[in-house]
Amino acid sequence: MSTTFSPRPARALAVLALLTAALVTGCSTDSPPQHPLRLQKAAGLKVFEIETTKDLWEKTTDQRSRDGLDLEIKSQPKDLDNGLVQIELSGVGLANYLRVLDYMAHGGADTANFGRHRSAESVRMYDEIAGVLDGITKRPAPADPPPRVVVDDAFVDAENTE
Repeated sequence: MSTTFSPRPARALAVLALLTAALVTGCSTDSPPQHPLRLQKAAGLKVFEIETTKDLWEKTTDQRSRDGLDLEIKSQPKDLDNGLVQIELSGVGLANYLRVLDYMAHGGADTANFGRHRSAESVRMYDEIAGVLDGITKRPAPADPPPRVVVDDAFVDAENTE
C-alpha cells in the first residue's frame, strides 16, 4: 500500500489563511488617533447641541448600512426658524453618534460592494463635532451654555477649483 501526499489540501489551507488575513486587515477602520479622547470628552458632557439641515441629520444617523450593534442616539430634532434643525444630545448620546460617524466616515466595511465605507456627509459631521470637542480643555461649568456646532455652510471654506 503506497501513500502519496497530495499538496492540494495544504495549498488550499494556505490560500484560505492568506485570504482571511487580507480580509481582516482590509476591513479595519482608520479612526483618527484622537477618537478615544473625543469619546471620553463627549461622554463627560451633560448636553451637546447640533444645528444642521434635516437631511444631513437623517443621513448621518441612518444605521441601515452599518453592521454591528445599534447604538442608541436619542433625540427629537426641533425645527428652527432658519430652516435648520436643532438636536440636543446627552454626553452618552453624543459618544454613540461619534461612534456611528467614525464607522461611516473612516472605513467600515460596506457590505453592498465589499469596500471601505466613506460617507462624505459623515466625514463632514465628524470633523465639525471633533473641532468643537478638541477645543474643550475643561468640563463646562453648570451655568455655561452647552457646547454647540452649526453645520450648514458646506462650501463656504471649500477651495474654488474653477
